[in-house]
Amino acid sequence: MATETLVRQKAAIRRQILDQRRSQDPEVRAAHSRSIITALLRHEAFIQAKAVLVYLSQDEEVGTDALLAPALESGKRVFVPVMDRDSDELRIAELPGPDTRFQLGPFGIRQPVDEDLNFVSAEAVDLVVAPGVAFDRKGGRIGHGKGYYDRLLSRLGSHVTRVALAFDFQVLDTVPQDGSDVRMDTLITEKSTMNCSGI
Repeated sequence: MATETLVRQKAAIRRQILDQRRSQDPEVRAAHSRSIITALLRHEAFIQAKAVLVYLSQDEEVGTDALLAPALESGKRVFVPVMDRDSDELRIAELPGPDTRFQLGPFGIRQPVDEDLNFVSAEAVDLVVAPGVAFDRKGGRIGHGKGYYDRLLSRLGSHVTRVALAFDFQVLDTVPQDGSDVRMDTLITEKSTMNCSGI
């Protein structure tokens, strides 16, 4: 279990980084997002992957919309996380194609419209592109504090490559972690691509 001190430390980092993310110039954000997506598209783990789970970005996050069409065009299966209101957990849904229609789900996160929802098991995924609020160079990750993504990541097999996308200011020297936190294998920012596995 996370200690009270750890929870406070994470909350302070979360506030600091989210403030920075909100104050980022939209044009700078868009340009950095393009650089990050380009780096991901060229990354060997992405090139080799046959089935990719991608978060659908919100306004202030690294934008992932530009990733969907190239992934589908290259013949990959593309999945997105969907909040299941009954289980209060993230499930994995496959996009039917490039013209998928989206609706707003819980927390204002986009998801396919109900008639396009096609859920798959975690075993179908071989690469996950994960969001987060703050990271460190060892692959440590702080999310929004509800644990949804950590629980989803922990359900994925050890063969799954975990890639996080972040703006450079979201990467700190170290972020506090506990036993339920899942580390990233690779971290891509507009300035660098970091291999975190084995560090």
